[in-house]
Amino acid sequence: MEGMVTVMIHCGSRGLGHQVCTDQLAEMGRAMKRHDISVPDRQLACVPVASKEGESYLRAMATAANFAWANRHLLAHTAREAFAAALGTGIGELGMHLVFDVAHNLAKVEEHLVGNHSRRLCVHRKGATRAFGPGHPALPADLRPLGQPVLIPGSMGTASWVLRGMAGNPAFATAAHGAGRLMSRSAAKKTRGGREVMRDLESEGIAVRPGSVSLLAEEASYAYKDVDEVVKVCGLAGLAAPVARLRPIGVVKG
Repeated sequence: MEGMVTVMIHCGSRGLGHQVCTDQLAEMGRAMKRHDISVPDRQLACVPVASKEGESYLRAMATAANFAWANRHLLAHTAREAFAAALGTGIGELGMHLVFDVAHNLAKVEEHLVGNHSRRLCVHRKGATRAFGPGHPALPADLRPLGQPVLIPGSMGTASWVLRGMAGNPAFATAAHGAGRLMSRSAAKKTRGGREVMRDLESEGIAVRPGSVSLLAEEASYAYKDVDEVVKVCGLAGLAAPVARLRPIGVVKG
């Protein structure tokens, strides 16, 4: 709906997820010899899913995903409290309802058509998000006729998008999870300082509340691709169809 205020939260498992990855890479690295596996890069360490190490990783990954889910919902509750305080009303009267919550760095076991046959696959999504199309049985009843909501954030100074998954997605029901970087974090910080980025955002009418001003530079708009073009390509590729374009009016950067 035009004119509606929307809060988009981008947060994951943070240090816990990083530690899970570090620990599991080491464990898999030791186990690969037993499974007669060799890889060209240690970060490609792997083991059979049904092995003791494989099952250990899946449990640890699920734990990190649950921790990330809890983080996002605590932030959402805090946002509701802030809106209620600003508007002088109760949280229940706000009408701030969750549209969707979804991960974008995760492996999920799912059923997909391969050729003309349904197969149980482990779909790895790194910097990508799930995008089930209309009618998928995993979707809740109210979303099933439409397709899964797909969230594609842009940057602090550009638009973000809500899309919906399309039927016949050729990428195992997957879409982009963001605009994607043009520049690394270090390169972005060398281009301009955090205070310059903050002034630019405020000159566009975007309020900024950073945990650290210096970190703003690494998330500056010039460090990202054109999100409108990314969304256009997602539609043309049959991955996800655009539903709503969100314009930033405020940014909280942790």
